[in-house]
Amino acid sequence: MQLTVKRKAFLEEIPKVVEELIKEYGSLLKTIEIKEDEKGCYTIWATYERPTS
Repeated sequence: MQLTVKRKAFLEEIPKVVEELIKEYGSLLKTIEIKEDEKGCYTIWATYERPTS
């Protein structure tokens, strides 16, 4: 099952947020999508595979 988490960040914070996502989800991480809103803030969507028990 795939799950998606959402993080908000300003441009200068994006590398740190992406690094944290990689550390947290590791090889389970499937995609990272970054979108800018009209106010100059970024939404980072990270999709990862949830391990089955």
